Amino acid sequence: MTRWFGSGGRRQALGLGLAVALARPALAQSWPARPVRFIVPYGAGNQADQVARVLADALSARWGQRLVVDNQAGAGGGLGVSMIARAAPDGYTLGFIAIAALAVTPHLQPTPYDPIADFTGIAAVSVSRGALVVNDALPVRSVPELVALARRRAEDPLFFYSPGTGTIPHLNMEMFRRALDFPATHVPYRTAAAGVTDLVAGRVHLALDGLTVTLPQIEAGKLRPLLAAAPRRLPQLPDVPALPEVVPGLDLPSAWQAIQAPRGFPEEIAARIAADTGALLADPDFARRMPQGSDPFPLPRAEVSARIRSEHARFGALVRELGLGAG
Repeated sequence: MTRWFGSGGRRQALGLGLAVALARPALAQSWPARPVRFIVPYGAGNQADQVARVLADALSARWGQRLVVDNQAGAGGGLGVSMIARAAPDGYTLGFIAIAALAVTPHLQPTPYDPIADFTGIAAVSVSRGALVVNDALPVRSVPELVALARRRAEDPLFFYSPGTGTIPHLNMEMFRRALDFPATHVPYRTAAAGVTDLVAGRVHLALDGLTVTLPQIEAGKLRPLLAAAPRRLPQLPDVPALPEVVPGLDLPSAWQAIQAPRGFPEEIAARIAADTGALLADPDFARRMPQGSDPFPLPRAEVSARIRSEHARFGALVRELGLGAG
């Protein structure tokens, strides 16, 4: 049965609509009224964690409320990502998610979250630059020497770490070693910091990880860089060849991170966070505060979720091609 409103009903409906419209910007203006939880699904010291802490400090200063970093490592990021997906969409829980947890991990194993439907994409923040590094005691000084050594040691394999199965460092090393046809055994860690510690100690032999975690050990002479995993040489490693110089045609995925929120997150607050983050990424002082090996990665907000969808499809095909999936 259709109900027709008289003039009083129309005024009431218009008044309600106007109140809702006025309440929306007011919601964004009054938010945050208390500290905001910022779930980082990785261990302290990892590249995403370091960027998240710089970002949290800067946004806290803008908002006048703390953005509290909460590290929830485990399952290659899956534990913390699940907590973000299940959080109440009330504006007071955000997450800082690396692309692998949304685009790679769901193809490797069942996840308790839908990487596309369970999140509100807010702002891309950073992209990490990496390098192939070996323990300084390993008797190799170039990629061809590494490949030759690995082939000679097929019965006594070299081990490489990653900060978790399905992370970009894991995927990139699998692609790299297959492109050059040399054996190496994967050892997943809960955190990049733990992997680097074992690499320096000689318990594993090599890694293809972000400069944020490897550069201090390179500068200390404990790790030797053999390759910059980038289209061109990195300013931090000007004497180290870039990927196209060593393996022409190989395209290794970039590790990038974004602020995400649970599905149903208030649009007005999401827009404010995106605007504030965009302003920070355009600020040269903020870029200087980011850890070495991390660059600002601004994207229009509409492109964040679209890029995740496209990379989810791309990495799904890649995981199947490399034979890394559970099935």
